[in-house]
Amino acid sequence: MSKPLNEMQRPLDGIKVLDFTHGVAGPYCSMVLGDLGCDVIKIEKPRRGDPTRYMNVSQTFQADIPRVGGDYFLAINRNKRGVTIELKTEEGRDICKRLAGWADIALQSFRPGVMARLGLDYPALKAVNPGLIYGNLSAYGLGGPLAGRAGMDVAVQARSGVMKLTGRVGDNEPLRPGVSLADFGGGIFLATAIITALYTRERTGVGQEINISLLDATMSLLSNYTVACYDGKARLEPMGSGHPQLVPYQAFPTSDGHVVVGAGTNKLYREFCVAIGATDLVDDARFTTNQDRVARRHDLIPLISTIMARKSTKEWMRVLEDADVPCAPVNDMYDAVREPQLVANDMIQAVEHPVIGLLHVMGSAFKFSDMKSDVRRSPPMLGQHTDEVLRDLLGYKQEQVKMLRSAGVI
Repeated sequence: MSKPLNEMQRPLDGIKVLDFTHGVAGPYCSMVLGDLGCDVIKIEKPRRGDPTRYMNVSQTFQADIPRVGGDYFLAINRNKRGVTIELKTEEGRDICKRLAGWADIALQSFRPGVMARLGLDYPALKAVNPGLIYGNLSAYGLGGPLAGRAGMDVAVQARSGVMKLTGRVGDNEPLRPGVSLADFGGGIFLATAIITALYTRERTGVGQEINISLLDATMSLLSNYTVACYDGKARLEPMGSGHPQLVPYQAFPTSDGHVVVGAGTNKLYREFCVAIGATDLVDDARFTTNQDRVARRHDLIPLISTIMARKSTKEWMRVLEDADVPCAPVNDMYDAVREPQLVANDMIQAVEHPVIGLLHVMGSAFKFSDMKSDVRRSPPMLGQHTDEVLRDLLGYKQEQVKMLRSAGVI
């Protein structure tokens, strides 16, 4: 019999993370680890903090930046304790080395070479803690002509080809998808590698260093195009909401919006055509197989679009769901975060913030039968837990903490 949720353990309870990451990819990784139970200590620069504290769309949080952070920071930094340490000081680096002795995992996302110059790279911290698992996250990795160069998500998306895949049919202007694909992809790849290294350490007793590049992670997410573009020498063009390898697999305009249809098999295509009253398309020899439909998409899509424009989104959703055809309304983000399905799956979580009050964040996508992955800490205010961590974990006296603060170390 399953335990009640509040009695369940988390998969990574007791695992300790020293988090030097900043921006998006690294903090997303450490948030995932925090959701799974890790005790994450986030290191930020005193008085300034993580750059995402200043990234904001909503006007709601403007008054408390950087102390509280903007909506981007608040979205990806839950389940962490916040500590401010100036890494350019000897005293600050000493604190970090002592924390490395406490930690199971260290994460960093500076340019290659920065942590070595600070004396906080893997060899330096391994000397303190041989069992440490050390994760590096960079734009382009440690080798090759781009090693050491800075690279934001948008640059990686451009280099990876994502921005030339995205856009309207016939439009040659590069378009960035509305999601930070490289950052979040890199973060989840690093989290996966970290968990794998933890399992390996259970068997060997020793830690190791991990390197993940945002470009490698993004290209891995594009694996389905590798053979076509490398061996087949295909040059893919923007297809709007469509798919180069499946038809019909895209959004269609309705009388008041759009509906996405994912008729990705021959069977689903036939069932879709019957559902929308286009039985003539089922028998049309031009569209019998997916290969036929891909080759003649410019003939088929206008025929379907004409039919779909005759009814509203709600009417078509009822028809297609009754026929069990994969479909969805095309939501904007305001509606998407209010989807009943998200609420039913506990994906919208509320956590009490010391300044904001009730804050809503996206829940964990991990669902376990006998363990939990949950939101238990609000995103930390800048330096919120500095005194607590120095005192409780490292044994600093209050007078020592005051001296470090007056010297600008913390």
